[in-house]
Amino acid sequence: MKNSKWFLSIFLLSATAVFADGTQEKETPKEECNESSTYKPEGWSFNVGGAYTWMSFLTPPTFKGSTGGFFGKVSYEAPWSFFGEVRSYYNIGKLKSPVNKSGFHEWYSEFVGGYSFSPLKNLAVTPYVGMGIDYIHDAHSAYSTFTSITLNYSIYYAVIGLKTHYTWDNWMAGLQVDCLPTFNQYIKIKTLSGSAWTLTNRVGVDAQLPVAYRYIKNCWIELAPYYRFFPIGQSAALNLANRNLNQYGALVTFRFFL
Repeated sequence: MKNSKWFLSIFLLSATAVFADGTQEKETPKEECNESSTYKPEGWSFNVGGAYTWMSFLTPPTFKGSTGGFFGKVSYEAPWSFFGEVRSYYNIGKLKSPVNKSGFHEWYSEFVGGYSFSPLKNLAVTPYVGMGIDYIHDAHSAYSTFTSITLNYSIYYAVIGLKTHYTWDNWMAGLQVDCLPTFNQYIKIKTLSGSAWTLTNRVGVDAQLPVAYRYIKNCWIELAPYYRFFPIGQSAALNLANRNLNQYGALVTFRFFL
């Protein structure tokens, strides 16, 4: 009788140990999966990548063509917290009109700050304001009775924007819209000596639709189709009409969270 009780006790202890080990093995992957699915892109991050743009520079004669370049961005964003971002673009390429060509390159940078709200668990909404500066180099080749001419623009503008993104699993999608009212526009003509001439101020817009995929814990690859309308003012003194710069393109970047 004593031996029977002893064997029964050993059997119960062994069964309890096996059951506990099996339960632990089943629950561990679930915890790891939950940790992965609740990861949120927050804090400091930086983007680096390239851009392709189809561009039209509208003024007789109208110039069109493809440009390519680089894009970089450093930002800080977290729910219910201050938002800050510095972004910089560089485009270069050849544009063509029916009568001549233009060697075009553009560099512009924007500095913005705002506040990030999180009305839903995985949704962030961030209004912001800031300023930007755009340098445009537009070198026209000669045609007919006209000699070659190089136009250099320096344009200072405000940035009033809103960005939002929604995150799920390893994906993130969003929208960014900016209003770009200029407050100082200057032009220098290479063949004419002297200071820059002032142009009239106008208002531009910019919109992006970024989609990102997280391929490892802190690293994302991001595709952002965009449209940018950036108007250049006129000068009565130089007999220059308004020019509209239309840009359709896409940014492809790697984004790293620190």
